[in-house]
Amino acid sequence: MRNRRSVCLLAIVPLVLALAACGDDDTTDTSDETLPSESSEVEAPQGLVSDGSLTVCSDTPYEPFEFEGPDGEQTGYDMDLLRAIADDAGLELEVLDLPFDGILGSVSAGDCDVVGSAVTITAERAEQVDFSDPYFDADQSLLVRAADQATYATLADLAGQRIGVQTGTTGEAYATENTPEGAEIVSFEDADGLFAAITAEDIAAVLQDFPVNAYRATKDTAFVVTESFPTGEQYGFAVEKGNAEILAFIDDGLAALRDDGRFDEIFATYFGEE
Repeated sequence: MRNRRSVCLLAIVPLVLALAACGDDDTTDTSDETLPSESSEVEAPQGLVSDGSLTVCSDTPYEPFEFEGPDGEQTGYDMDLLRAIADDAGLELEVLDLPFDGILGSVSAGDCDVVGSAVTITAERAEQVDFSDPYFDADQSLLVRAADQATYATLADLAGQRIGVQTGTTGEAYATENTPEGAEIVSFEDADGLFAAITAEDIAAVLQDFPVNAYRATKDTAFVVTESFPTGEQYGFAVEKGNAEILAFIDDGLAALRDDGRFDEIFATYFGEE
């Protein structure tokens, strides 16, 4: 990946151990740790939805990318990156919680300046919005109850079972294209619904982005990730199609975070060292 921080998805054990070390309440509020560079003099873009604020549309919670911290403030990997970019320009971060399915339409409708919601960059989505430079690499994965680990070690083992996915995601697309014989793909609006369903044994497995499933497994030992599927996916922040000023603001902001080391610090907070 060209000058981009990436997750080594093959090293699942080190990643999960690193997540376990930083997945408690002490690490969810990073607002005090991501202060803007003292030498930064960034001009805020024109035409923001709300003067003095960078307004973000996001489907929360979706740990560890976006969720509510103990102080009630939206936090997570996506939120910390965008808050740091906003801070550098003297802007507040305002977050609107919206369903993921259709969330890209919210930026086109003028509800927000940017979508930050672990959005995979695809050619189809790029017809609707403009994407920032990629800021995260992610594949798909399978999460099952620990008690079922031996039974459902692979996707193929789920023949005839119910597999949960989130509506409108690349995980849903992957599951639909690779459905085991006789299996039923069950769509949920958000990650909370998915995890509630597998806890209640309404579904046998969850197929979604690896870092989200892996983070869940470190927080609750009742679940394990049994398989990952390399898809070459990358996340990007989405802005209104043709809005070059806000796109440049986000891209320049990400570049500044990489240059002064804050990008790596935020990454390490949620995923450990690369």
